[in-house]
Amino acid sequence: MHSDILTRSPLLAGIFYPGDGKQLFSEIAKFEIPSAPPDVRSCAIVAPHGSFSYSGRVAAIAWAALRGAHPAVIVIAGAAHLPYEEGVFLPESTQFEIPGATLSVDTALQKRLLGKISSLRQDDLPHLEEHSIEMQLPFAAYLFPGVPIMPLILSGWSTRTIATAVDLMKEIQLCHHENSVLVISSDLAVSDTPEECDALSNEFIAALKAKKHQMFHGVDTAKHSFCAESAIRSFLIANPQSRPELLEYRNSAAYREHLDEPVVGYGAIRFVR
Repeated sequence: MHSDILTRSPLLAGIFYPGDGKQLFSEIAKFEIPSAPPDVRSCAIVAPHGSFSYSGRVAAIAWAALRGAHPAVIVIAGAAHLPYEEGVFLPESTQFEIPGATLSVDTALQKRLLGKISSLRQDDLPHLEEHSIEMQLPFAAYLFPGVPIMPLILSGWSTRTIATAVDLMKEIQLCHHENSVLVISSDLAVSDTPEECDALSNEFIAALKAKKHQMFHGVDTAKHSFCAESAIRSFLIANPQSRPELLEYRNSAAYREHLDEPVVGYGAIRFVR
């Protein structure tokens, strides 16, 4: 292997999704991802990152909103679930591996971003131990085989982190050209009861539609609720002309093994021009 090729190996294959490539893509096919309406162009989506059994169908519906696009790069923004320092982190790895596929990082775009945005960081550590990017890769490989990715992880909710993410999204010019799409990997509310989970998730979606840029009051960092809220907010600031639409919502209550297990909200959201 060439010395400048670094591969990020899968963390949750065989746990959150099938560990065999043929089985993985067969399972995605069973989600029966529909085609997007030809008259609607989605430039960005929010898709959940729970296990396939919990939120795979919701993620598939979100990704379906991108069908018909012909992106040159898929930007995937995830949240850090472990306590790293604040910032926006691009990977050192040049490819991300999942069963049955290897996705290449757009290293030319990454080099340009790092050269233009001084606050961006390049560090593999947040990527190696994080699942939010990984859970989107099977859908990327299934719908857009061979298209390179630009994975980034947002750690924290500081003003500087938001500003860095906004600069990055403006630099890539998401929603201004047909050559890029954005996937924000995020779950919604995490609460003790289904009722509270649904109420907070619905309130968050209403806040998106109202284009409120301040941090959502329902974010519970201890529970990782609305984990990529900072990425969603950054996108809305960078692309004020975009309009969110909720495509699907469900919570994890039906899958709980114990009644004291937190309830997670999963939403498929698209942003249209």
